[in-house]
Amino acid sequence: MRWHHTCGSLSTSKPKRRRMSKKDPVCDLEGKDMNLRSNYFVGIQVSNPEIHRMVKIVQEAILSKQPALRTAVVPIPTLHITLAVAHLPDMEHISRAAEVVENCGSIHRGFFSKPASLHFSGLKTFGNKVLFASIQQGEALEEVQMMASDLETSFQELTGSPTKKGFKPHLTILKLSKDFKLRRKGIPKISSSLYLDMTDTVFGSQVVQGIQLLSMNKPKDGNGYYYCSHQVAFDVSCLESGDHSECCKKPLSVKPNLDNVSQLQCTVKHEKGVIKRRFHSLSLARLSSVFGRTSESSDNADDKDVLMTLWIVSAASAAIIAAVRRILASK
Repeated sequence: MRWHHTCGSLSTSKPKRRRMSKKDPVCDLEGKDMNLRSNYFVGIQVSNPEIHRMVKIVQEAILSKQPALRTAVVPIPTLHITLAVAHLPDMEHISRAAEVVENCGSIHRGFFSKPASLHFSGLKTFGNKVLFASIQQGEALEEVQMMASDLETSFQELTGSPTKKGFKPHLTILKLSKDFKLRRKGIPKISSSLYLDMTDTVFGSQVVQGIQLLSMNKPKDGNGYYYCSHQVAFDVSCLESGDHSECCKKPLSVKPNLDNVSQLQCTVKHEKGVIKRRFHSLSLARLSSVFGRTSESSDNADDKDVLMTLWIVSAASAAIIAAVRRILASK
């Protein structure tokens, strides 16, 4: 029997409803404000080093094109799939939430007692604000979706607060909400040009080894993963490598975009050529006559040509300096 709960109605009459403003607080039956920020969630840890390495490759490729997004990347050791979120105000609620997770794990343990994998492939976004690796359809994903539905219903009963509807399983790689200053920096969205050549990336598979009640606010553990208040481990063997030296142990590398550097080098070379040709076209005498002239003005076409040439030389020099600065800034 599936693990679902229903709530009774307090009244048979149907009161007239008004549109709720975003500023209106959500209250429970005792009138308490429930419009509170979530501080716990139930998740499935994504620990496969193969997936970690592929996610890191995507993150580094994006940062090489737009380094300012460094504050929006999801740390590799924290990769997970979120099943449900909740605000748990005290130890009593945390303890009851742990029971909810335990019951949910017991119901679905039979399916996950044999290796069941989630397959990650392709990049997608939520409104160009969140970049994630999508999960391929299959029996394991369907079971995960049922777990999410069960947890959502039970957490709503536990907290008295409505939960988010429409569970969309995904593996978050980058999200702008991690740094609200990005909009002020002129980055209101994740441009598709940053990952267009990686949309078909195959990340790998993750065996579902259990579900965990995790804290959003408590310090991370020694491996950089979320603090775990309770977990249900499924009795399943997993052959994934434990070597995280190339993903979790090394910081992200932000290298200059080689294509951009090549273009800048071509620009510098071109501008140098212009300067060289212009200077060679001027005689020392003509240059001396121009620099030696004080208050005398002349309408001579040759002198005007010399002055124009000097202006071009100055502009070209400025272009070279700007190009070099961009190269240094991208490193």
